[in-house]
Amino acid sequence: MARIIMEEIVEALDKNFTRVLKVVVDEAAPGNTADEKTIMRIFRSRLERGFGHWEYVPDRCVDARD
Repeated sequence: MARIIMEEIVEALDKNFTRVLKVVVDEAAPGNTADEKTIMRIFRSRLERGFGHWEYVPDRCVDARD
């Protein structure tokens, strides 16, 4: 199995994660007033608490080629 650092994965995909999380929150809670930055800040803090530094994922989830 491969290992990944969740926090760095999210950071690498930051723009897409931020946009998608806002859409999810808007869909789940119409009329909310949370902005993208707040949602992402909360998401990152929850990641830090919810995952270890390294997380194992199946090898099929990782392609090391550029």
